Amino acid sequence: MKTKTNFVVFAILSLLVGTAFASPLLFSELDLSEIKPFPEPPNGPKANIINEVLYANFSIQSNSEKEALSDLSYFVILNITNNSSDLLNVIGLNFEAVVPDYTYAFEDVNAGSSGTVHAWDDREAWVDGKYYNLTWVPNKQGEIGVDGFLGEFEPDSDGYWMQGVQICEEYAHYQLVYSKMNMNGTWVDVTGRLEYPTKAGWPPTKLSDGVIFSEIKFLSGGEFTRIEGAVSDLQIPTGVPIDFNECWEPHQSRLIVLMDSRSIPSIFYEPSKLELLETAKTSFITTVTGYLNTSAIGDQSTTENTTQVQLETTENGYSYSVLHKDPILILDSFGVEVFIEPRN
Repeated sequence: MKTKTNFVVFAILSLLVGTAFASPLLFSELDLSEIKPFPEPPNGPKANIINEVLYANFSIQSNSEKEALSDLSYFVILNITNNSSDLLNVIGLNFEAVVPDYTYAFEDVNAGSSGTVHAWDDREAWVDGKYYNLTWVPNKQGEIGVDGFLGEFEPDSDGYWMQGVQICEEYAHYQLVYSKMNMNGTWVDVTGRLEYPTKAGWPPTKLSDGVIFSEIKFLSGGEFTRIEGAVSDLQIPTGVPIDFNECWEPHQSRLIVLMDSRSIPSIFYEPSKLELLETAKTSFITTVTGYLNTSAIGDQSTTENTTQVQLETTENGYSYSVLHKDPILILDSFGVEVFIEPRN
């Protein structure tokens, strides 16, 4: 268990930056009014979101023109309910269909993962077991270096003290290349010696084993660019027209559709693996993120729901449904919301 010292260490030993200090500067020695406070996250009311899969139909067929590709098409209906007493703004959602033991070789999913660099401010970090939460930040910083890392700060630059730390890391093929931290105006390589609180979405991870298909859909912010023809087609951010109403009334339920037809590298759909869809249960994993109209956009709530089902094998693929038999499905003009009408 780490022990946090009762002062803020910002002196760095000579083995790190070539400069030795006689002793660390105590937090109490600084003028608190001169320190830029670490931004506090919003802390407003949280949304209560319920989501469930009502219908899923998908097919995987060999591409008639290119042997290396398979054609994937799917149509999924999610029931999203605002179980709050305030207006809910839904930012977006994620859907995955997962089958246990449906795996693929690690080297097959490395594409697109090289050279991923991310820099951020964090409240605290540990280097060699020492605790840091105060940093000197020069106002001027050099150009981005050839390794993709942030360039060095300009010498003798004016700056400011900030609560927190500045960190930058690079991952290639899901392996850490380096970790660096701003040690009071000097970027220091702390690879293998740096620890920081768990960060959402970092470090990057490969696609989960067992994912048959997935989609991320954003319901606010306008349309997003699609990337075609790469392995990343397995998970493409897609948006909706900016005129779509992403607001749910209190206790309102709406049906959102996910549908697409695209080509995927056949390495993900070997015939022997697809047999698992007929014998093993499939998990539908859905997450929905939104915020209440009475809170800030940064004060988000995310709800995840996992449903295990046994798929029905159809003439063209696989199906799951809790809807009444043979309903009439009517899409809105955006192709995002669906309405169900029973047949006479």
